[in-house]
Amino acid sequence: MSMELYQEYADALDMLDDDMRFEYIIDLGKTANEVPFPEDFMRDENLMHGCMSRVWIIHTVNDGKHNFIGESDAVIVKGLVSMMTKSFSGLTSEELAGITLDHVRKLNLGALTTQRQVGMMAMLKHMQKLAAV
Repeated sequence: MSMELYQEYADALDMLDDDMRFEYIIDLGKTANEVPFPEDFMRDENLMHGCMSRVWIIHTVNDGKHNFIGESDAVIVKGLVSMMTKSFSGLTSEELAGITLDHVRKLNLGALTTQRQVGMMAMLKHMQKLAAV
């Protein structure tokens, strides 16, 4: 399982205080997609549930590896979506199934509201569900 980017995020967030974590996540949101998320993919079937903000996630499979891209209407959530989709793209179904809520907790996002933490966990479950199809 190659989760080097996930580990980079975890290490960076671990070194920052709560205020700086927010700034880091916001910066991730501002630079999230090298290619803009296609507006025609912002439809109900791509909408993730379990997050207060609107989050769209697109899933593709290439050579048995799952890839995700996402978008949100809130900049901090967009940063969280970027972190999750980039961290867990490129994994197989089995590898994705092995990701636990402890992986989300390890990102040290304690400064986030409980609702955002619940949303991150819902995002993981959503991505795992997409990969299981």
